[in-house]
Amino acid sequence: MTYSEQQLREANVNPATGLATDYLNLFNEAIMLFEMGMDMPDMAEELMDWQRRDYVSHFEKSGFEQKDVVVRAYQTAPDEVRAAFDDCCDKALDTFESSIQILLSSLETPVAHEELETRLAEMKELVTEMDSHIHGRVKPSETDAQSAVDALF
Repeated sequence: MTYSEQQLREANVNPATGLATDYLNLFNEAIMLFEMGMDMPDMAEELMDWQRRDYVSHFEKSGFEQKDVVVRAYQTAPDEVRAAFDDCCDKALDTFESSIQILLSSLETPVAHEELETRLAEMKELVTEMDSHIHGRVKPSETDAQSAVDALF
């Protein structure tokens, strides 16, 4: 089944990319808790419940009313758009997972505040990058160039 542009927009799906901004909620919540947890250890403990979820799993496990529209739009999104977005999401999931573990371990063994600040900045940059993919602001050549640079390291 395909959905109209209006149905996609009502589900917060960008019709051009087939991607929804609601996935970013998973990351924005973690950023908020991470920021607070850097100064208030009891807030960092809230991050113990954060779960790594790919795009489809996030919506399937959510109470989002239009998740069927969102998942179908993602599945039918242009391959190059979806692949670049998935690569960015995988990197974000890895970064968030490791950053959260570092913050949680800092409750027992102090970690330099600068390292946590660096991690937080990287997390925010990845959310901005995912948002750019969702809104179609990333050009394929930019993604390919970044992938080539990433492959070197």
